[in-house]
Amino acid sequence: MKEYQDLRKKYGAFAYPILTLQVGDKLFSENKHSLVLSSIQVDLSCGLEASAATFWIYNVYNLEKGCYEFAHFKDYVQLGSAVTVSLGYGAVEEMVFVGFVAQTRFVSSEGDIHHVEVTAMDAKGLMMSGSYARQMTAANYGDAILEIFRKPMYQKMNTEGIYKSVKVDDTPDKKTDGNDSATAYTVEMVSESDYEFIVKAAKRFNYEFYVDAGVIYFRKAKRPPEECLLEIGMDQGVINYDITYDITGLVKSVEVRGMDTARAAMVSAVRKVSNKISTGNRAKALIGQAQRIVIDAGAVSKEQAQYRADSLMEDIAYRFGTLECDCVGMPELKPGHFIRMTDLGGPCDNRFYITRVRHDMSSEEGYRTHITAVAAALE
Repeated sequence: MKEYQDLRKKYGAFAYPILTLQVGDKLFSENKHSLVLSSIQVDLSCGLEASAATFWIYNVYNLEKGCYEFAHFKDYVQLGSAVTVSLGYGAVEEMVFVGFVAQTRFVSSEGDIHHVEVTAMDAKGLMMSGSYARQMTAANYGDAILEIFRKPMYQKMNTEGIYKSVKVDDTPDKKTDGNDSATAYTVEMVSESDYEFIVKAAKRFNYEFYVDAGVIYFRKAKRPPEECLLEIGMDQGVINYDITYDITGLVKSVEVRGMDTARAAMVSAVRKVSNKISTGNRAKALIGQAQRIVIDAGAVSKEQAQYRADSLMEDIAYRFGTLECDCVGMPELKPGHFIRMTDLGGPCDNRFYITRVRHDMSSEEGYRTHITAVAAALE
């Protein structure tokens, strides 16, 4: 676990924020036409949606000629160009985003001057197009996902710097007896994009599919639970916070039912929760008899029903606690990791899982980081 004081020392007491924006092979700081980057916002997520970075460029319009001087800034707005964003302080920075230019807007609004708004998305943004129907050569979902990333389009994306590498964990359907040949259980794409196929696998096995600084992850969700990225609190980087605990919608158990068509028999699996959700017994008593039953046509075996039940229960359990928090800008804060709120006392001192991070850098406000995190229990 990182220590806040170590980060404070690393970044010189968070005194002089810096930003490096590179589009293609061009560093924005090296532009020769006095272009101004007024602010940048990087929205990161370990959910199934794509992460994005948006930046605003000024001094792009010639008032005398009444037109944009496109030649001066075209290198930074070309659609499809690779984008990297690094943030930090002093001479120390960390890369927080890798992607491509997905959208360019030329804007003039009341109370504002002519400017260009550029939105970049991570590699997942390019995976959402297309639709395929084909039999995969892989006999399990983990290998099938690796097979997707071996396609020429992804090799080209990698070469152009739109993503850096892929890390795919084995899925539970991977055989361990050495006999991984195709059987009645096959992996196939049915009129879906690569993105939709991977999202389907993530929901089936309770996995996460996201991009972190150019590394594409497909891994077991919320792991490892025993590790925390950082402890934060009012004297450890926190500016303001909102912690909420809510038992509405929680259930004691989830049952998933499906049909084994080969045996013409119903299959089912149950997942119960025993997380601590109160300092007393009243909350647990209220949800003690609540159950959710789900009919899933994709659950054709007891194992698959159990994967689905586990995924649904975890999703429900993590609706219990939420944390919204503004911090001093810290590049180390990123989705897909646990953090711990500390020195607040009582239920506020708890472990939360970061699902979203927004890094904001502007000339007026400096560098701030906003995190959204969730908790399944009180600790």
